[in-house]
Formats: sequence, structure tokens, C-alpha cells
Amino acid sequence: MDIHDILTDFKLETPETIDKATHAVSVHIGWLNWSSVGDESFSRLVEHLDARKIAEFERPGDFYNFITYREHSLTYIDEKGIRSTEFPNTRIYYVKRTDPLNDLVLVNLLEPTQFGEIYVDRVIGLLKKLNVVRYQVMGAMGSPVPHTRPIRIIGRSSDPRLSEKLTEMGVRQTLGRQYQGPTSILNSVSARLQDEGITTVNIMANMPSHLSLQEPDYTGVYSVLSVISRLEEIDIPLERLRSAGKRQYDRINKEVSQSQSLLSLSKELEEIYDQDEEKIVDETIQLPPNIQKAIDEALGKE
Repeated sequence: MDIHDILTDFKLETPETIDKATHAVSVHIGWLNWSSVGDESFSRLVEHLDARKIAEFERPGDFYNFITYREHSLTYIDEKGIRSTEFPNTRIYYVKRTDPLNDLVLVNLLEPTQFGEIYVDRVIGLLKKLNVVRYQVMGAMGSPVPHTRPIRIIGRSSDPRLSEKLTEMGVRQTLGRQYQGPTSILNSVSARLQDEGITTVNIMANMPSHLSLQEPDYTGVYSVLSVISRLEEIDIPLERLRSAGKRQYDRINKEVSQSQSLLSLSKELEEIYDQDEEKIVDETIQLPPNIQKAIDEALGKE
């Protein structure tokens, strides 16, 4: 008996329209989720689209250390007054739409803490079973950018036509860039899907890495959802998110103005941002040592 046969698989409630080509929108929680932008963006889509949960791992402990993901465990009283517990898991939702729009598969991938390769096999198998023909990842990463400038969205697609469409939306192309650095087993999902002939899209918000918010960064959420909603023709109201983000950054501006070190850091990041606006963003950008040191100090790093 192989370990693949022992580990859990998805418990799936098969949609009625299983033979229809679908588009997936995914977030990678535990990796590309700076300031909870990915998590919050996903939750907004699920709520707005009234998405129905169709799959989750039957035995999530095979892939997750519950102590590591304690914040993803929840004990609650349901509508019948019964105490229930929800454990860390990867959850899949389905949205049925009328033609010519593709049905949507919303994929919340919680990064596994063990058996990562088998986890990826399970995810790929489910996406193929749901007839996914386009897999789109949205999220955010901490970057050396100022909070006083528009959030920069970077991205790429394996389909040149979609890449062109992203450019028209103002998304900075990263196709062909040779990133070197930390990564996640979740990144292999897109690579595997491309090998299967499935189109992939990556949409990432470059978020100010020197900020630390107690709530999701709504400017980032607004920026990411603005792109994905246009790609998938989702009529989701975003004005409240934009306003909430503005209030957050207005408050930050007041705090920064009272700190000479943060004010200087902000000015220097603005200069780098403005100079770089005419260039292609490189994911491996290296900051001048004095600015990197200032960011580390702002984040409380040694």
C-alpha cells in the first residue's frame, strides 16, 4: 500500500454543471497573503457571489499541524445551539453563472505543513475533475514601496492574450523574470497546471512592507479585486473598500508625520517608486542598505 492511498482526499459535493469549463480564482494562505489581502479578497468574493462550499479535506490533520495553524481553528455555537469546531483546512467553493460566463471555482489553499507533494497532487486532481481551464492566483507580498503612492499590481499569464489584457488594466508584467528566493509548495500548483495545458494567471499587490495593520489592508484588497473583477466580469461593489483603505492610510499618514525616521523612510521610498514607474518591476529588487535597515527597524527586526 502506498502513502497516497492512506492520506485523505477531498470530500467533494459534485456540481451539477461538472461538464462545463470553469475558471478558478485562488488564494495561497500562509504565503502570498501580506496584510491579509488574499484572505480578505477571497472572503469578499465568497460573500458577494454567495458561493457554495463543495469540497474540503475529509481528514485535514494529514496535511496540517493544528498547533501551527491554531488561529485557523474555531469553536462556535451553530444556529441549532450545538457546539461545533472548525479545523484548519483547504476549502473549495462553486459559483454557477449563466452563459456565456464561465462558472467559478473559488479555491482557498491553506499551505500544508506536511506531505506537500501529495497535497499538490490532490489539488491538481480536484481542479481537473472540476474542469478548470483557467487558474488565477490573487494575493499580496510585502515590498519596498511607499504607502503614499497607488498600490502597484504585478502579474503574468501563460496566455499572451491575457497578458495583453492585464497590461491594458495597468498590471505590471513579470513574465520572464527569473525570481530567486524563498518560495512555497503552493507555487508548484500553477507550474503543474501549465504542464496540463491549463492557463494560469498571477495577480499580486505590492504592499508597503514597513506598515503593520491590525486589520486587512483594504487598499490592497480594493486593488486586487479591481483586477480580478474585470477579468471575470464580476459586478462587485468596491467603493466602500476604497473608502475604508483611504481612512486607514490617512490615519497612518498622521502617525508617520510624528516620527522623523518614518517620515524620512517614506520620502526615500517615494523617490525609488517614482523613478521605477518608468521601468519594469523586478521581483528581486535590492534596496540600498540604509533604506533596508530603516524598514527592518520599522518592523522591529534586529
